[in-house]
Amino acid sequence: LTILSTDPDSPAIVAGLKAGDQIQGINGTPFTAHSNKIDDGGNGPQKALGEALDHLASQTDEQQRKIALDLIRDEKSISLEISLPFRPGLESEEGRQLLVADACKQLLKTRTPTGYWNSPVGLTGDRVLSAWALVALLSSDIAENQEAIDQAAAWLRGPDGNSWIPDDPMKKGPDNLGNWAISATAIALSEHRIATDDERDDPVIERCCNALKSRMSKEGLFGHDIVPGYSNKGFNVINTLSQLAWAMGSQAGMTLDEETWSKSLEQIRRSIDPNGGVRYWTMKGTGTGDASLRTSSMALALSIADQEAEMATKLGHYLATHPQRTREAHAVGSLGMMLAPSALWRLDREGYWNFAQEWRWYLSLMHRPDGSLHYIGGKR
Repeated sequence: LTILSTDPDSPAIVAGLKAGDQIQGINGTPFTAHSNKIDDGGNGPQKALGEALDHLASQTDEQQRKIALDLIRDEKSISLEISLPFRPGLESEEGRQLLVADACKQLLKTRTPTGYWNSPVGLTGDRVLSAWALVALLSSDIAENQEAIDQAAAWLRGPDGNSWIPDDPMKKGPDNLGNWAISATAIALSEHRIATDDERDDPVIERCCNALKSRMSKEGLFGHDIVPGYSNKGFNVINTLSQLAWAMGSQAGMTLDEETWSKSLEQIRRSIDPNGGVRYWTMKGTGTGDASLRTSSMALALSIADQEAEMATKLGHYLATHPQRTREAHAVGSLGMMLAPSALWRLDREGYWNFAQEWRWYLSLMHRPDGSLHYIGGKR
């Protein structure tokens, strides 16, 4: 691992770590090589460092709360000991709750003055990011974050309460309004409606769910926006996210359209690989290496709607069997990392805790000593 920069006043810089230093191992134990094999997860230097930091920073004895890094500096081997501030480990409830609290603080710091989160890819991206940020805040202390939650929900409801969706949903709307944004909005506002009993969400949830229904082809296929993707082969991740939106909408009080649900469900049923993962398309051989988002969103939808228990269990088994693949989620690795543990919590509690252990290093490396969180990248 090559050090590119150090934060001012951080434990690393106090100890003398410098940009350009190469970390070769910890306390005399060299790192194993990084692998880009999909089933190796984070094995390699990052995982070793993240797990060591999580363990050592949780020690109550100050003398044990140190990490010895084996470095190459100016072509010479040296050892550098860094004293770590106390932080409860992620294997403890205290450590997990601290991470949640600090993540919420980060969200509050990074939102815009009008209450949404700005992405670099326009309105569709803003809505996807803001919707999932709202879901995250709703999982925390709602009273403490009430103002931010209310602002985010109001922004997602959009001008005139139409969430930017044209009266004719087969028109793209502003910024080629994508189904990623429509499904995420329905999910987030359904969560908000359930948590806060805010009736202003109702017409928007229904508008989003109906827009997804209108944009699905008669064969049950979806695309990024108004037409089935990839030369009419479809786009299964929008099917699974739409199913999750419809399932959440039904929990929030919307009537589930059984015909629409069943048509999309059959598309996914034909796309489930023998290993339990949802393929990119229905065709065999299109792979499940990046299946975690498709599989977890569909598993959640079925579990929430209390339908197809056998199928949901099979999807959950895929997630539990292949936790290392989770960061390979289609398009957005972070969404797979969010929804896979949510599905496992409902379907396979042992699989959930195995997942948490597998990715403990990832969360540890994100969590800085000052309490801020910094994304360390998705996929390989």
